[in-house]
Amino acid sequence: MHRPRHEAGELSLRFRAAELLVGHLPPFVGSRLRSRALRASGLRVGVTSVFWGFPTLVGSRAGLARLHIGEACGFNAGCFFDLHEELFIEDDVSVGHDVMFLTRTWEQGPSAQRAGQPRAAPVRIRQGAWIGARATIMPGVTVGEGAVIGASVVVDKDVAPNTLVMGAQRISLAKWRIG
Repeated sequence: MHRPRHEAGELSLRFRAAELLVGHLPPFVGSRLRSRALRASGLRVGVTSVFWGFPTLVGSRAGLARLHIGEACGFNAGCFFDLHEELFIEDDVSVGHDVMFLTRTWEQGPSAQRAGQPRAAPVRIRQGAWIGARATIMPGVTVGEGAVIGASVVVDKDVAPNTLVMGAQRISLAKWRIG
C-alpha cells in the first residue's frame, strides 16, 4: 500500500490543506508563501525562517506540536522530519537538501526479526549550526552551536559546539579563524 508524504490520516487537516496549496510549487519558488502556509497549518516556525521545498513530516497529529523552529533558519528541498519526539531547531540554522531528522529508531531484535521495539528521543540543533546535504540526525542527538555537519554524514552522537564533522572525523572549528 502506498503511503503519502506523511503517515496516512495522522497529521492535521490544516497541514494537508497547506500541502495541497503550496506543496506543488517547485523547489526555490514561493519559499515565504510555503513557510506562511506551514505556520498556518500549526507548525511553530519562526517568521524569518524559510522552506525552499515542502517538507515531509512523519508522526501523529500531536507531532506537529513537537517541531520547534527558530528565526532565520533555511531548509532546502527534501527535508524529512520524524516527529515522534520533540525536535528543536534554534535560530540561524542552515539545512541542506534531503536532510533527515529522526526522533525514532528501533532496538535490535533477535535474528527472526531484527527491527525490535521502537525507541524515541528528542533532537536539538543549536543556534548557528549548518547541516550539509543528505545528512541524517539520529534520535537523542544534540548538534552544538556553530557546528558544521558535512554532506551525507550520519550523526549518532552529540556534536560539540564549533565542531566540523566530515565522515568519521570531528575537528574543532576553534582552530580555524574564519572572518
